[in-house]
Amino acid sequence: MEITEFLEFSIGRWRSHHSSDRLAFAHLEQVLSNTDIEPLSVEESAVVKICLEKSR
Repeated sequence: MEITEFLEFSIGRWRSHHSSDRLAFAHLEQVLSNTDIEPLSVEESAVVKICLEKSR
């Protein structure tokens, strides 16, 4: 699989759920998160700015 294909398959909303149990402290920790991955144009100002900064 090429990196471009991998990135195309990654576009969308990803949900993550992580939990850990600390029995010694009777503590349960749960973390829920959403990650949105969306395509950007190479002309996008934020993309151009990052590329210019990295090329210095």
